[in-house]
Amino acid sequence: MSLWSDRYASSGLWPEVEAARALVNRLDVPTDDGPSQSALVYVGMCIELLERRRTETDAHEVTPSMLERARSAVVTWKGALENVVAGDWPLSDAVEETDAVLDALAAWPPLKPARYLSGIQAATDSFVGKMQEALRTIDTEASSSEERLRALTEAEAALGEKIDAEKQRISEAIATFQTDSTARVADVVDETRESLDELLAEFNEKATTYLTSLEGHEAAARDTVHATTALVVATDYGAYARNKTIAGWVCDVAAAVVGAAGVGVILWHLISLDGTADGNVGLSITRLAASLGTLGIAALIARRGAQHHKEARAAKRTDLAIRRVMPFIANLPKDEQEEIVLDFTERVFIRGDLDSAALETTSTLRERIAEIRKARRERLAAENDPDTP
Repeated sequence: MSLWSDRYASSGLWPEVEAARALVNRLDVPTDDGPSQSALVYVGMCIELLERRRTETDAHEVTPSMLERARSAVVTWKGALENVVAGDWPLSDAVEETDAVLDALAAWPPLKPARYLSGIQAATDSFVGKMQEALRTIDTEASSSEERLRALTEAEAALGEKIDAEKQRISEAIATFQTDSTARVADVVDETRESLDELLAEFNEKATTYLTSLEGHEAAARDTVHATTALVVATDYGAYARNKTIAGWVCDVAAAVVGAAGVGVILWHLISLDGTADGNVGLSITRLAASLGTLGIAALIARRGAQHHKEARAAKRTDLAIRRVMPFIANLPKDEQEEIVLDFTERVFIRGDLDSAALETTSTLRERIAEIRKARRERLAAENDPDTP
C-alpha cells in the first residue's frame, strides 16, 4: 500500500464517521412532521456520502488538511446528532451541522457521476427502508391498540353488567336488612328496657345500702378525728401541766434555799454581835438590809412558784376535761351536747380560760345549760341589733 493510501485509511475522520452512522441508525422516523422528514433525508444522504467517500475517493487527491477539516466538521455534527437522539433537539436543528460537513467535503475532488448517483440512490433506499420499517411498526402498534381497545370495551361491558347485578343485590340486601333490623331493634329495646329497670332497681338498693354504710363510716370517721384531735390537744395540755409543775417545784426549792440563806445570815448576824466590832450602827443596818433583801427575793421566787402551780393545776384540769368531756356527755340529748361542747370550746380555745375552778357554782347541769342558751341568745340578739353601740 502506498503512502497516500495509508495516510488516507488511517485518518481520524473514519472512526468519527462510524460513530455518526451508529447515531443515524438510532434516529426515529418522524410520521407527521414535514421539516423533520426532510432533515432525516438530508442527514441520511450526508452519512451515505461520507461512507462513499471513504471507499471511492482517490487517496492521491485528498490532503491531510482536507481530512482534518472534514473530521472536525463530523465531530461537531456527531454532537448535534447525540442531542437529537437524547431528545433535547429536534432533527431540524442538526441541519446546520450537516451543512458544515458538506462544506468540508466540497473541497474534495468530485466523485464520478455514476458513483455520485449511486450514493444518492443508496441514501434514498436507506430512507425508504426506514420509512417502511416505521410504517410496519405503526401498523403493528395500531393493530395492538385496536385489540387492546376491543378487550377493554368487552371488559367494560362485563364490568357494567357485574355492577348492575351488585347494585340489585345490594338494594335487596339493604331492604332485607332494614326490615330485619327494625324488628330486631324493637326486640332489643324491649329487652334492654326490662334489663335496665331490673338493674336500676338493684343499683338503687345497693346505693341505699352503700349510702347508709358511708354515713355510718362518716360518723365513725368524724368521731375518730374528734377523738384524735382531743387526744393530741389534751396531750399538749398535759405536757404543759408537767412543765409548769416542774417549774413550780424548782421555784419552791429556790425560794427555800434563798430564804434559808437569808434567815441564816440574820441569825449569824444576831449571834455574832460584838459591842466593840459592831458598834457601828450603819454596818449593822447594812447587814440587816441585805438579809431582809434575801428574804424578799425568796418571797418573790415563792410567789412565782405558786403561779406555776396554779397554771399547772388549770392545765391538768383542762387535760382531763378534753379527754373526758365526750364520754361524760354521751348520754345527753344532741342539742345539749352541742351547747356544752360550744361553751367549752369558746371558754378554753377562744377566751383561753383554763381555770375552770373559777366557774364553780351551785347550779345543776340543766340549769347551767339553760344559762348558756340564754347568754348565747342575748349575744346573738345584741350582734344583730343595729342600735346596739
